[in-house]
Amino acid sequence: MKWVVRGNGNSHDAEVTQRGGLFEVVVGEKTFEVEVERFDGAIASLRFPQTGRSFQITYQHDSNGSWRIAVGQREFDLSVLTTTEAVEEKSGARESGPSRLTAPIPGKVLAVKVSPGDEVSPGQSLVVLEAMKMENELAAEQAGRVAAVHVTAGDTVEGGELLVDLE
Repeated sequence: MKWVVRGNGNSHDAEVTQRGGLFEVVVGEKTFEVEVERFDGAIASLRFPQTGRSFQITYQHDSNGSWRIAVGQREFDLSVLTTTEAVEEKSGARESGPSRLTAPIPGKVLAVKVSPGDEVSPGQSLVVLEAMKMENELAAEQAGRVAAVHVTAGDTVEGGELLVDLE
């Protein structure tokens, strides 16, 4: 499948194909083979058979295609979009309208920064979630009005649980 990966001011087209237990990842002119082993929670091991290198990573995934990846002390915030989503994003086709904010991984709600009826803009912080000993500001993907807030500070949530509805 083809993806557009954005992060750190860069954008790359990537094609990922699964072959048995390996993933073949093509980025530009480079091809990588990667073995992925997922552990309990949001931890995985990536092994590159061609070089023998391996890394343990932690990851958080949000429903809007954003990922936070940690390798040792280094953290990376990435957007991973299908080619169609990337075109829609560039054209502004999804600047406003209904959307749902869900918990990317299990955690504890530290703060809810909006109330029903509030108008929000893209990137505005809606909920602060503590997960894996890190505070995560969960933001609106697009402009809208808060239709419902489904959590309060102190709540424990599961990954994928609905937090806020926008209309």
